[in-house]
This record gives sequence, structure tokens and C-alpha cells, in this order.
Amino acid sequence: EGVPHQVTPLIEHGLVKNFLYDLDTAARAGTKTTGNGIGCSPTNLVIKEGNTPFEEMVKNTKEGLLVHNVLGLGQGNPISGEFSVNVLLGYKIEKGEIVGRVKDVMLAGNTYDALKNIAAIGDKAEWAGASLLTPPIQIARLSVVAR
Repeated sequence: EGVPHQVTPLIEHGLVKNFLYDLDTAARAGTKTTGNGIGCSPTNLVIKEGNTPFEEMVKNTKEGLLVHNVLGLGQGNPISGEFSVNVLLGYKIEKGEIVGRVKDVMLAGNTYDALKNIAAIGDKAEWAGASLLTPPIQIARLSVVAR
């Protein structure tokens, strides 16, 4: 499209600040493009670090699932926010301790609800693949489906 990419903060201090637009979606929304001509998705998503150590997140979890990798992220409904993903690598947490690996597990939920239910954000970010820099994020409620 001939429009340079730019840094576009999407969420700041818990509030949605911007959306991503190419020339077409910007025209329909009556705004300016953000330089996302390949499609309205980020080329690099950077999530700011919080202040909770990962070990504290685990310790404060009575029962939960530590998800390291999923399959199907981005395949949900962008309008409603509904999603379901297969957990490729995950671990069960019981009474504040990681007790073992889980298999044949899916997560299901709503992106917008998940964002409202963030319980903690880790204090150390790491690259997940080539385009996502994220700290651990603890979400209070998501549905877990297992065989």
C-alpha cells in the first residue's frame, strides 16, 4: 500500500487506545491507516512487563493450568472474541506447585473477558516466536476442556 509501518499502542493502562487499519479499513472507519497493509494484524506485538514474579503467580494458584504453547491462536472470532485453542505444552498447577504435564487439553473463552480477568502480569518478558514479546500473564477464569 506504500504506507510505512508505525508503532501503534493498542492498550495502555488497561484501556483500548488504538486499532490497526489498512487503507481499506481506515476509509470505512473514517480514520487514518496505521500502516498495516498486509492485513490488520500486528507484525510485532510487545506486551509491557508487570510487577509480579512468575514464581509468585504459581505459588498463588490453588488450581490452574500453566500454558506454554498453543495451536490455533488467531483462529477465533475477532468480532465476538470467542476462541478455542489446543494446548500443545501445558502443566497442571495444584496448591501453588507445578505437578505435571497435561495432554489432550483445550482452552476456550472470550478474548474480551480474558482481558478483563487478568489477575497478574509477570515482571520478565520473553520472545515467543519471532514476533511476540510477552511476560507471563495470569488470567483468573478460562474454560479448560480435557478428555
